[in-house]
Amino acid sequence: MMSNFKVIFAVLLVALSQTSCIPTLFTAAASTTIASAKDRSFGDTVDDITISGKIKKEFIAKGFKKLYTKIDSEVVQGRVLLTGFVETEEDVIKAVEICWSIDGVVEVINELKITDSSNKFDAARFAKDSWITSRITSAIFFNRSIKFANYTIVTQDAIVYIFGIARTEEELQSVTKIASEIAGVRKVVSHVHMRQKIPKKQQSAEEILDQSKSDFKNPSTDDLNDVDSFDY
Repeated sequence: MMSNFKVIFAVLLVALSQTSCIPTLFTAAASTTIASAKDRSFGDTVDDITISGKIKKEFIAKGFKKLYTKIDSEVVQGRVLLTGFVETEEDVIKAVEICWSIDGVVEVINELKITDSSNKFDAARFAKDSWITSRITSAIFFNRSIKFANYTIVTQDAIVYIFGIARTEEELQSVTKIASEIAGVRKVVSHVHMRQKIPKKQQSAEEILDQSKSDFKNPSTDDLNDVDSFDY
């Protein structure tokens, strides 16, 4: 089934590679069609979608209607990435405050840029950013060593922001390398978290006690050095 999905996706990619539909295509794929393939529980995915919807609703409710289309908010595990162009520092502060006011938000990453020309639509810049995003996302999608569904790519004025969850450092390096080698990219910024290790099966008190006695009698170097670490 996945192979069929890739074939269909490839056809759509070729058909839309020269249009502004590419970012929408990948955003929709990441949030709906392949949501179940992400290294997040279904509940986490639903929570993120809920948070995203509430942020957009609050932007409009609190007078941010004119900036609504200028600010992109991506949400992964309660972490919010803000990108886009606004006119003043007050706009940035207001956008960040709105995000923090939403239940479930654990971090707000502000990558908003202040510019006097934010009210003017830059077609050339939009086309270039869309082209860069499409090249990166398509390369990631067809790379079997990368779990495509875990990553969101946002390009803003030729600066690429990588957002999501990485399974390994090597995988993240591969994604970063792909992004950095695309023509026109000025900078690559990673806001990716490493996936937490799957916790070991819960043991009963008796099993833990028996294991402790066994380890005390026959400790090994491997046991002493086997310490789980978590990246945040």
